[in-house]
Amino acid sequence: MGDPYGLVTDESDFLIHPAKIADGKGVNFYGNYRFNYTDVMDWNYTLKRFNPVTGALYAREPFRSSGDEQKHDALLGAAFPLGPGRIGLFFQYSGKRGDFNGRENEVDSGISYFHRFSLDSDLDAFVLRVLYGVPMGGLKLGSEIQLAYRREENKTFFNEDFSGGLRQSLTNLPTGTVWPWENLFQFMFPYDSKYWEALFKGSLEGGMGPAKMTLTVRGGIIFAGDNKYEFTNVSDIFGSQFVNMDGDVKGWRIGGDLWLRHPIGNGLSVPLVVKADYQKITRDGNGPGNGVIGIGGTFFDYKNREKIFRIEIGGGLDKEFNKGTKVAGGVYYSYLQNKNGFLFTTDTGLFADHSNYPDTREHRVILRLEGEKELSSSVALRMGVSGFYGWVKEDLNFNSNLFFGPTSEKISLDGSHWGIGASLGGTVKFQRFSLEPFIGGGYQKLDLDGDGIRTGFNFLSEVDKLKKEWSVGGGLSIKF
Repeated sequence: MGDPYGLVTDESDFLIHPAKIADGKGVNFYGNYRFNYTDVMDWNYTLKRFNPVTGALYAREPFRSSGDEQKHDALLGAAFPLGPGRIGLFFQYSGKRGDFNGRENEVDSGISYFHRFSLDSDLDAFVLRVLYGVPMGGLKLGSEIQLAYRREENKTFFNEDFSGGLRQSLTNLPTGTVWPWENLFQFMFPYDSKYWEALFKGSLEGGMGPAKMTLTVRGGIIFAGDNKYEFTNVSDIFGSQFVNMDGDVKGWRIGGDLWLRHPIGNGLSVPLVVKADYQKITRDGNGPGNGVIGIGGTFFDYKNREKIFRIEIGGGLDKEFNKGTKVAGGVYYSYLQNKNGFLFTTDTGLFADHSNYPDTREHRVILRLEGEKELSSSVALRMGVSGFYGWVKEDLNFNSNLFFGPTSEKISLDGSHWGIGASLGGTVKFQRFSLEPFIGGGYQKLDLDGDGIRTGFNFLSEVDKLKKEWSVGGGLSIKF
C-alpha cells in the first residue's frame, strides 16, 4: 500500500527481485489493474524580458495551461513449478493519455497579442515477462527477461494571432526559443516513436548472519526503433510550409536494487534499501522540407537526447505487534537528474541547439508510513501515507544562428517540489482466491523561478515556472 518498495514484505516483490519467486508453492494465477487520473490545475511559465541598460520591461509572455492525464496499468500471469525451481509468465500493459490546453496573452513593446496552444501525449507499452527462480542451499537465484514494444508520441500545437485578423498555426515547432512567445519546449519536446526494448535481470537472495539480503541488477537495450518528426506551418502570411523527417530510436539502461532486512527482536526489523537507475534515449531524423520562411534550405536534420539518472537510499522500522497487526515507517533520500537536448539543423548551415533544455536536478527527502490490521481470518485492512519535499535546480541553454544571426540564452532556476499522498485497501480471502481492492490520491506542487541573459537580442530574462496537480486512482488485484 502506498508503493512501500522494500519497507514491508509483499508477495509481489518477485516482480522486482526474480529470486523471490522461488518462495512460492503450487500453481498461482495473478491479475492486477490500476487506473490513475491526474488533474493538472496549473501548468504555467512566464517569461519577462528587460532592457539591460535601462532595466525597463520590454516584453511579458505568460503561458497558462491546464489539463488532465489518465494512466492504465494491467498485469496478468501465472507462476508454477518447473524443474528445480519456479517460473513466472506475465503480460503487462501500460497506457497514458495526456491532454492539455492553454493560452498566452503576450505584451511586446506595448502591443498585446493573444495566442492559444495545446499539448497531447500518448503512450502504450506491451511487455512480456519471463521469470525463473531456484533455491540453491541457503541461497535463491533468479533471472528475468522482458521484451517490450513501446509507442510514444508528444505533439504540440500553437495558434498565433496577428493584427488585422491574420493567423498562423504551428505544429511541433522546432525553433521555439528563437521566438520566445512560440516556445512550447518548456512543456515537452515533440516526437513520434515506436521501438522494441529487451531488459535482462539477475537476482540473488541469501542470509548475511541474521539479516536477509536481496540483490538484483538489470540492464536493457532499445532496438528496431523508428522515429518521425513532422513540423507544419499554416500561415495567412507565408502560406503552407512543412518539414518531414524519419529516423531511429536508440538507447540503453542499467540499474540495480539492494534490499537488506535485519531483525532486532520482538517482531521488530530494520529494512534498508538502495536503488539506482540510469537511462539514455536518443531520437533522430532527417528529411525534406519546402523552404520554411526564415529557416531556408530543403533538407533538415534533428536529434533529441534524454538522459535520466536516479538514486534512492533509505531505511526504517517494521514492527509486528501481534498476529495480523503491523506498522512500518521509513525515511529516504533521492537524487534525480534529467538532461534533455534538441538540435535542429538545415542543409544551409543554420541551426537551433537547445542543449540542456532543461538540465534538472532534484534532491528529495521522502517519508513513508504503512499499517496493516487483520480484522478476521479472511479480511485484512491496509493503509499508507507518503510525502516528499525536494530542492530543485534547473538550467535552460540554447544557441542559434536562425533569422537574425547568432543568438544564445542561459537561464538558471531554482525552487521547491513537494507532494503528499495516501492509500487505503485490503484483502478479502475466499476458498480458492483472494481479492485486494485499493484506492488512493495525492497532491503535488512545483514552483521555480530564476533569471538569465540573452545575447544577440541583448535582453535580461526572468522566468517563473509553476505546476500544481492532484490525482486519484484505484484498482483491483486478484490471486487464484
